[in-house]
Amino acid sequence: MRTILIDDKKNLTLEELKAVFLNETISIELTASAKNAIEKSANYINEIIKTDKVIYGVNTGFGKLAKVLISKENLQLLQNNIILSHAVGTGPSLDSTIVKLIMLLKINSLARGYSGIQPCTIEFLIRLFNENLIPCVPSKGSVGASGDLAPLAHMVLPMLQEGEIE
Repeated sequence: MRTILIDDKKNLTLEELKAVFLNETISIELTASAKNAIEKSANYINEIIKTDKVIYGVNTGFGKLAKVLISKENLQLLQNNIILSHAVGTGPSLDSTIVKLIMLLKINSLARGYSGIQPCTIEFLIRLFNENLIPCVPSKGSVGASGDLAPLAHMVLPMLQEGEIE
């Protein structure tokens, strides 16, 4: 089995992406520097939450509710609800190879340590990838300017014990 090491600065190579696309047996692992970057970013967000400083989408509503502060007791519910509300795709599922590539690219991006993601979240995605448990992601539909919010929401539904896994 080949292991792809993901750190906080590395760009994936075409060879690595091709190996995933060709369904080679690949595992991924975070380096110590990626783990440190993720942890540092998560700690930063956790410290800000303790101070009641307002951070859009972390402790506020979204869109027109951007100025509405969400209580600390409801922050977990807010994060769960944003995933559930964006999981609105439809149509046949994307090919599992494409979803696996999406997962790898998202993990690589999150490993840079700029998102404030909790370490357990990225570790969950890595575990799904490594155990070849691929979330079913509908091929049609999205929300938001980036166009990837619905597919990404479906990708992480298993963290909420929702959605389907192939």
